[in-house]
Amino acid sequence: MTKTSEHGEKEYTREARRRAAIPGEDVCAILRAMRADAIRAGDKEAERKIIQAEKFLGCRNRKKRANQ
Repeated sequence: MTKTSEHGEKEYTREARRRAAIPGEDVCAILRAMRADAIRAGDKEAERKIIQAEKFLGCRNRKKRANQ
């Protein structure tokens, strides 16, 4: 599967990239914090969308991909 802009660029990826424009901020850390907030709030839909954003930006399963 390819990472096309039509399938991966969502509101959470745009928000994370906007916040990461500040020097010293990491997109993956921002998404991790956003997902933790969604989990605390019990918002399953937001949590799923953030996980999709993490997958699109390459923040999930980094150790798994490093060995390939």
